[in-house]
Amino acid sequence: MKLASRFKHPTIVARLNEEGYDRGSIRNVSDCELTDLKAFLNDSGYFEYVQGHANAAGCSIMDSNLRAFHEYANEALKSIDFNEGAYDVNFVRAATDRDIEDMIFELGANPEVWGQGNPEAMIYVHDICISPNEVQIMGSKKDTVKIEKNGVAYMKFHATDMIEKLNKCNEIKMNVVGRANINEWMGNQTAQIFIEDYEIIDNLLEF
Repeated sequence: MKLASRFKHPTIVARLNEEGYDRGSIRNVSDCELTDLKAFLNDSGYFEYVQGHANAAGCSIMDSNLRAFHEYANEALKSIDFNEGAYDVNFVRAATDRDIEDMIFELGANPEVWGQGNPEAMIYVHDICISPNEVQIMGSKKDTVKIEKNGVAYMKFHATDMIEKLNKCNEIKMNVVGRANINEWMGNQTAQIFIEDYEIIDNLLEF
């Protein structure tokens, strides 16, 4: 279930036995166009069996059939929307909301509480309007983006693709999903959001 949730794709976890079969369990992602994963696997003709519920079942497939099944599934499911761009977020804010900075300080104050079974809170911030001169490119490889807006620093590491997209825009609006962080430097604390994913919109193209 955790793997299906993380990768947003139907998932099989199986172990190869001495008879040459991969046997284990299947889980589907929720609210996707593929509503019956068990039926899809059975109908493929590659599985010895798939038994259980439509989207949570036990399965068995010959290990020698696995590569052929992958090729079949990639082709058969290529047009299916598995909500890859969807995120489970805990907080939704507009960039101009006054409580974002305080919220980040509260979430980032005790990082030890986040861990297995209690993942870090995700924040969605929309309508971050910036100009090119507000975008800082940092790091020895010049691949880190820092954008400061309304008391919050939005950070993205290994951001080569993001930098390329930003350079193409003159007036920028961003929507981001990220995690709260507190940066401390010489006694000063700054509220930060480490960007997990983003959307960049050229405001000149909006009407």
